[in-house]
Amino acid sequence: MTAFIHSQPSTDVLPRRSAGVAARDFVFATGNALDPSTGRRAATAQTITDEVRLCFAAIDNVLREAGLTRSDLVKTTCWVTDEAHRPEFIEAYRAECAVGVYPARVTMEAGLPGQCRIAIEAVACGSTPGGESC
Repeated sequence: MTAFIHSQPSTDVLPRRSAGVAARDFVFATGNALDPSTGRRAATAQTITDEVRLCFAAIDNVLREAGLTRSDLVKTTCWVTDEAHRPEFIEAYRAECAVGVYPARVTMEAGLPGQCRIAIEAVACGSTPGGESC
């Protein structure tokens, strides 16, 4: 069974999209620092650390709706818009991860919408409604 998780509202600027998908025992979640009312980076995302925090907050919302937590994360794919952001990104990422819970990660440089500098995609595995435990 596949369940689409819409923890981000539809606006005139950004169409309704799935913030996450629960498929059997996996949950796929996205996190970014876009302000849905403007389609631009949120005003509270002044630093790379702020953006990482907002990305994980969005991922947390999806995980919570699926009955999971960050401790269920198994893989992340991360994007930075400039290699110069990488050191602050890595420091902020480590601070957001639970002690001893560091999912497999790949980080690459790419362009991102709305002046965002960071985006994180996460895969979690756990017992979800209609699924089995990993």
